Amino acid sequence: MKKIIDLIRVDLISAKGRNKGIFFLIFLLTAAFVVIGIITEALFMVFSIIVLGVMLVPFITMAEKTHNAGKIFTVIPADRKSIVISRFALTTGIYTVFSIIIFILYLIMEKFSDFHTSMISKDISNLYEVSSGFGTGIQMKAMENSIFWFIFAVTLMVMAGQHRKYFKKGISSKNNSILRSFLKFLGGIALVYAVTAAIILIFNIDILKPALIVLVNMLMALAAPMNGLVLSIILIFIGFGFTLYQLICSVVDYEAREL
Repeated sequence: MKKIIDLIRVDLISAKGRNKGIFFLIFLLTAAFVVIGIITEALFMVFSIIVLGVMLVPFITMAEKTHNAGKIFTVIPADRKSIVISRFALTTGIYTVFSIIIFILYLIMEKFSDFHTSMISKDISNLYEVSSGFGTGIQMKAMENSIFWFIFAVTLMVMAGQHRKYFKKGISSKNNSILRSFLKFLGGIALVYAVTAAIILIFNIDILKPALIVLVNMLMALAAPMNGLVLSIILIFIGFGFTLYQLICSVVDYEAREL
């Protein structure tokens, strides 16, 4: 355990080096979405965990490209398995703690609902109420909680995939750059709005509405109990399970990789 902690410290020191500008950019974007979510609509707070997730791993690994920090592992007494575990533990830990804080902040905001709108935009919220939860009868709060932890799990999987690419192929400007990660984040936002628009469109087409209702019933059946707690726990376990799988694969890939 001490070796893992020491390696985490090495990563933090290496990342801090000449990446202060990038760190400030990540901090600014993350804080901006939190503040916007507090002031306007809580949906923007979810984007804060996405931007942190997709940009955190490249921020850590970029140290190898900017000032060859990866060579430090050739001089310190550390095996490759420990390096992989420490890297996964560092980023997953930071992302998980931040996500929990954001979720708690959202729950606090619920107590002051007069100062902000629903976590889901007003159009979707109204459609949800009119359609009785898209035909599921599930309460809005359960839907919101499930969406939050679904996004958490998906972003966690993306982070695990970024790690595996790094340990399999090494650092590259194409696969690990902050710019590429930020563009992925913008693409994710566009995808959210596209899916939202598609849902609204489908519910305005009578011939397609029954098919979507059946699909939503299947996906959200677990969201009804305890305000989505059961489904949220399942989503969290899926996210961490996939991360563990990618960690094991990364150990194998890193052991086989020529440095």
